[in-house]
Amino acid sequence: MSSLTAEGKRRFEKAKRYLRLFMRDTPELNKLLRKEESDDTLFDFAIDMAISDWNSTAPLLPSRNIENYPSLYLLMHASAIQLLKTQGILQSRNELSYQSGGSSFMRSNKTQHYQSWLVNFQNEYEVKKKNYKIFQNVARGWSGVHSEYDRIGYDW
Repeated sequence: MSSLTAEGKRRFEKAKRYLRLFMRDTPELNKLLRKEESDDTLFDFAIDMAISDWNSTAPLLPSRNIENYPSLYLLMHASAIQLLKTQGILQSRNELSYQSGGSSFMRSNKTQHYQSWLVNFQNEYEVKKKNYKIFQNVARGWSGVHSEYDRIGYDW
């Protein structure tokens, strides 16, 4: 992030702030944890992975970064997918069922919940990403075709 312009840094910080709001990951809302589930480093990772996903998905268009990512909406969904993946893996790794004194207990048993949200976000995101990238590819070939996909992103 050190190589970003002032505008790039502003957009990255805004993306992290919005992602935290989108994920509802605040101490006051995480009543069981009483802290943020994901720290800023994990949010940085999720945003970077979302941008990398965009750049490595066909059709390959000119590379994007935080300064020229086409849509805040798509970035939030892609970043949420990355967070749900990493937190879901952690939940799976720490899942434990045990019995004691006739009572059953489960620890970190939210894997299915993370997977459910992940599938929901991923399906919507992949369709929108594919449509946007196909439109951009066609527009480049036809020297400018205009459609509703022109308005998918906005100045954020």
